[in-house]
Amino acid sequence: MAWNTVGKPEDIENGKMKEFDVSGKKIVISNFDNKYYAIDALCSHMGGDLGKGKTNGGVVVCPKHHAQFDLKTGKVTKNINGLFKMMTKKDAKDLKLYDTKVEDGNLMIDL
Repeated sequence: MAWNTVGKPEDIENGKMKEFDVSGKKIVISNFDNKYYAIDALCSHMGGDLGKGKTNGGVVVCPKHHAQFDLKTGKVTKNINGLFKMMTKKDAKDLKLYDTKVEDGNLMIDL
């Protein structure tokens, strides 16, 4: 893995998230109390773009089928409903969590 600069810490307001393309991979980075958390930006169910999802109390809701993920851990907090499970035969799975740090005024992710 290698550290990549994605921007400045102030680019992401407290309680918000922002999507970045890091070495060709879509990542969502969130800011909670000036601690930064990074997870995959594609929903593990059907690849919905979480960067376009809504946030609610530290959770991002996938805009496609409404699976919900904890922005601090990447864990599924609410899976898709039964109808979508029957249609797609697939559940949402936890997302990969990436290390972040602030160094020399830059927000960085280990990818």
